[in-house]
Amino acid sequence: MDVKCDFLYNKQNLSVSEIRTENYLRLDDVEYFVSYLSSDYKSNKGGNSFVYALYEAQTYDEDAIPAKVIKISKFHESYKNGKIRTKDKNKRFRQEVAALYDCKRKHVGNVIDIESDGNLICCTRKDGDYEVSFPFYVMEYAEFDLKGFLEEENEAYDEASRVELCLQIAQGIKELNDLGYYHRDIKPDNIFMINGTWKVGDLGLIQMRNKPSLDREGELVGPRGWLSPEAMNKYLSENVEGRNFDCNIDHQSDLFQLAKVFWYILQGNAPIGCVKESDFLLHNSSLYSLIKQMLNHSKKRRPASVDIVINDLQIIVNKYYK
Repeated sequence: MDVKCDFLYNKQNLSVSEIRTENYLRLDDVEYFVSYLSSDYKSNKGGNSFVYALYEAQTYDEDAIPAKVIKISKFHESYKNGKIRTKDKNKRFRQEVAALYDCKRKHVGNVIDIESDGNLICCTRKDGDYEVSFPFYVMEYAEFDLKGFLEEENEAYDEASRVELCLQIAQGIKELNDLGYYHRDIKPDNIFMINGTWKVGDLGLIQMRNKPSLDREGELVGPRGWLSPEAMNKYLSENVEGRNFDCNIDHQSDLFQLAKVFWYILQGNAPIGCVKESDFLLHNSSLYSLIKQMLNHSKKRRPASVDIVINDLQIIVNKYYK
């Protein structure tokens, strides 16, 4: 689906007015106003993408809730005579779209739902003599990401609810792993509350099991502060002579990142360095032991799969929180 719009591209950003009703977009025969995700959010999530809220124009008022969200790649492609000249930089974006459609076809419940995709055609000047194209996809709107939710609900959210939340997020990672995907970008900003269900999103660094990787040699793959040891090994020492460290970022790397997110959910900070049980504020040795195992530097000492994590979490829930 090729969609022409009035947004101008100035080689760094798409020009979007702060007046919501001045930004117009027509998708699948439905008219939308385009805006920032919130009134005080003037930048966009996603290091390699623009992310905006979509409001249905026909039912719009000032108190309207976004109907959907559009994610647009930041890497433009030339558009001439109705043809798009694709760029290698957008391979990851298109891989993300393909993975989301795969999850949709398989009725995956804890991964964010994609609704459509296409190419957004923009001008670089008002006279419209040169056009560029950006791959995009449309997804469901989330009321919160994990960080925003916990900041707002911190006092009211009890220990049992936090453990149940960990279980639900682990289920989303399991669904991806079962389809042969490694997420590799697990952090609070990429976990979303949608109609009361927690879902995993932002599959921009997704990797398919036994498929060629799009990673560059020595590339930093993943979110700073939430990186697995393997991701750091890749960045610091991949193919460096005399070094033979594990640089394979896979499902057990997901478990390491997941453990850091669990720790954040349960007590509001991140585990850095060699953690001890005295650092864990909850008085639950079983829960600490599980997270500690997931945080092992060596994959050989981590759980073999997310299924084991889910099983152990369920035992903890049944024993301590029912």
